[in-house]
Amino acid sequence: MATSQILLFLPALIAVLAFLGVIAIFHRKSRFTLASMSVVLAIISIVSVYLLSASVNTTLLEVLHVYPFSMLLLSFFSAALILILVLFYEDKGEFNALALLLSFSAVGIFIIAMANSLISILLASELVAVPTILMVALNGFHRTEAAAKLFLLSAISIAVMSFAIALIFPYDASFSLAVASASLHISGNYIVLLSMALFIAAFAVEAAFFPFNLWVSDVYSGSPGYITAFIAGINKKVAFVATLEVLFIVFAAYHSQISYIFEILAIFTMFFGNLVAMAQRNIKKMFAYSSISQAGYIAVGIAAVSALGITAVIFQIVAHAFMIIGAFAIVFWLEEKGIISLDDYRGLGSRNGLAAIALTLFMLSMAGVPPLMGFVGKFLLFSSAIYGGLLALALIGVLNSFLSIYYYGRLISYIYEDRPSKPLLLQWQVKAVVLVSLAVILIFGIYPEPLISGATIAAKSLINFVP
Repeated sequence: MATSQILLFLPALIAVLAFLGVIAIFHRKSRFTLASMSVVLAIISIVSVYLLSASVNTTLLEVLHVYPFSMLLLSFFSAALILILVLFYEDKGEFNALALLLSFSAVGIFIIAMANSLISILLASELVAVPTILMVALNGFHRTEAAAKLFLLSAISIAVMSFAIALIFPYDASFSLAVASASLHISGNYIVLLSMALFIAAFAVEAAFFPFNLWVSDVYSGSPGYITAFIAGINKKVAFVATLEVLFIVFAAYHSQISYIFEILAIFTMFFGNLVAMAQRNIKKMFAYSSISQAGYIAVGIAAVSALGITAVIFQIVAHAFMIIGAFAIVFWLEEKGIISLDDYRGLGSRNGLAAIALTLFMLSMAGVPPLMGFVGKFLLFSSAIYGGLLALALIGVLNSFLSIYYYGRLISYIYEDRPSKPLLLQWQVKAVVLVSLAVILIFGIYPEPLISGATIAAKSLINFVP
């Protein structure tokens, strides 16, 4: 099949995914829905890898752009969505409804990854946010607070983004990313700088940069574990992708301002996330604040404002997604059994060895311990800061990595306490997600070259974005 035919095949596959979500409501057979949507996502991932290797660079349907950056992320998001779908299968009663919402959200995620205009990003962000809010609310009245807070966060983000787009309308009525970049090449224009600041604020709400992380821990702790895995593992990563696209294409002429803003965001976000995580006894809240600190590490790569920095950001986005999805799969499974607080985790090692070892490895990877994937990601992030002349920022990042060892180490010590108790059995859904996530962080921790190579090609294509 020719590359041009495969290009047309890609939007058709995305449409099929949405269609499968719709018929899931009427079909009512969960196994069919799980199998069919997983197959389509797997095909999207494979097609994306092929287009990445072929170095395709073209506009599709005027609003989408197929190039190495979008194809690498499309492949990653497709793989991660399969894991989330398998986790959703644990809730068989609501699985078809969740699959429908996930399919719509997936379409928005794919559009953002391939966005060719600011309007695409705005509309796709809403398409991602609304189904996610409904997923949280779907799980009963006791989830109303978490759903309401997530709704307010998303509404604020969309409203601020809309205002940012309105400010640059006089400079570019087409809203095309590349055209806007050429139009906004105006040094010292305060309206343009205000628009950039508003874009950063809008994405910072979704990505949970300090001080825009209001209610993030409440949303994480108030949502079902499998929904939290989706929010932390995928939704937040979509915000980082949108940030990269807007800042490094539309505002390419403002590198010094971007670097300065993200240096500040990185420092405050890392310290806030790690210091507050130390005080947590609720495990979901601990991982929520840990995710905030991880956003700070990613901000270090953005602050470097270089191809190496973008490479590091892409690598860390992939790394943290699989780490946090695997970790929340275990947290969700234990939550269902009433194991919620730090003290409840005492003796987990004697109750289920696989869960204990897996959770330990996920946390060690988040802390940046070699030879795990999280170590490679942090090494690339801090290296990009050093090469960008931000030595102090890199040292602050290393310091925060040591701070995180405290609360990860505390939980690990609780897990391996000698405390006789009843064994726990892992469900196949949780076991599958955990094993795949473990395989990813181990393989790309020991042999990261393929992903680094792909991320490097993707980073260069973003910097040299040509519609």
